[in-house]
Amino acid sequence: MKIKFLLCIALICLGSLSVSAQKLTLGIESGVNYSNIRKSFDYNRFASQTGPLSGLVVKYDLMPWLTLQSGTNHTSYYFNGYSNNIYYDNFGTYFPLLTDNVMQPNYYVENPNFSFLRIPLLVKFRTPGRVNFEIGGGAYYAFLTNDEFRGKESDLYTEEYRDEYFPKMNDWGLILASAVNYNINYQWSAFVSGQITYGHEIYIENVKGKMGSSEITFGIGYKPFVAKHHVSETDTSLQKISVLPHAGVNISKVKSSIDKSSYKASVGFSSGVSIKYQMAKNVAVVTGTWYNRKGYNLENNGYQPAIFILNDENQDRNLISDVQLDYLSIPLLMDFSFGKKIINHIQLGAYYSLLQNAFAEGVRTNKSDYGQGYQIRKQYFNESLDLCFDNSDIGFMAEYKIDVPVFEWANAFISINQSIGLKNILNNSDDAKSKYSFAYYQKIQNRSTGI
Repeated sequence: MKIKFLLCIALICLGSLSVSAQKLTLGIESGVNYSNIRKSFDYNRFASQTGPLSGLVVKYDLMPWLTLQSGTNHTSYYFNGYSNNIYYDNFGTYFPLLTDNVMQPNYYVENPNFSFLRIPLLVKFRTPGRVNFEIGGGAYYAFLTNDEFRGKESDLYTEEYRDEYFPKMNDWGLILASAVNYNINYQWSAFVSGQITYGHEIYIENVKGKMGSSEITFGIGYKPFVAKHHVSETDTSLQKISVLPHAGVNISKVKSSIDKSSYKASVGFSSGVSIKYQMAKNVAVVTGTWYNRKGYNLENNGYQPAIFILNDENQDRNLISDVQLDYLSIPLLMDFSFGKKIINHIQLGAYYSLLQNAFAEGVRTNKSDYGQGYQIRKQYFNESLDLCFDNSDIGFMAEYKIDVPVFEWANAFISINQSIGLKNILNNSDDAKSKYSFAYYQKIQNRSTGI
């Protein structure tokens, strides 16, 4: 309720701001979300599903470089689940009967969706110019709108029953967001926006699942009170700021405190948007938001799909596992450049990462001898590892980049960067240690090379 109260107060304050030229923007947006269940425990992996997202956007420029954003949008999260072995299961939510025999399921939603009306409040830093970039974050408050939980069907149950078995009617959480805007003219603009959400409330009780998503939207903005003579088509301060979208591959592995030979390198996708601010002729600061798929391949005679554990060498067993760790990273780098036509860059600094998804897929092969014959059994798995790994990572980063001019207003670049994690990425909480005993004595750290 405290979050709800603060958001309402903030929206009232936003509405009471004096409207002046170039400060207020109204817009509409539409796009998709990719659902993500953040779980406290359970082996099952929930496959990401796409859902609709649309709404209204209200922006107010507090300063030339700082924007306050709110509005309202409606979104739906869809889910499917994989069992921890080869079998694929539909995910459902059960509600017991209103009888003495409460073990019998009475209400079942196959592949359920949870729809929300959300009110976000974001603070974003903004670059100047006709093409500008925004990055920031904030919070949201959401109201559950599903008919089966709020409509006529829910009236069949008592209030006590709904409180115990039905999902919560409200949610709140955090948002990390970025956007690229193009000013078509002095009143109209187009934008593309991406954001990550982290829900706070538990909505899927049996796995302690919390709502989350990765979202992308497209929209149109309109400045209703701007005067044409207030708009400058050129902005000299833009020369100090560069927006750098990029995509490539990430070759990653881990440093282990137990057995290094079992951990092999893996290849994943990397993308993101960076902002460079030129402080002096050859010195700049680089930050932004990057998505990186890190992880490693694990090959040994064990059973655990994420970590090497010494097993009985007499057992004829083989494990091949592909561990995938999806991170959203925020770098902070100092950029030193030299050269004229072809510009060389050396970047040094640190990064902070938030874990988005953690899972392993692979096969366990076990051979059993019976004197005159033998049996080979293969078990394919696709398991969630949310509890196994910590929610964040931090480390050093170094990068070498070459810029090649393409147009007067744009360069193409290729770079190679090396990141060295400083933090043990295994989860050392009491809940994790009760499920993964190796967390007591083993430590692993991220290592990756991006191109």
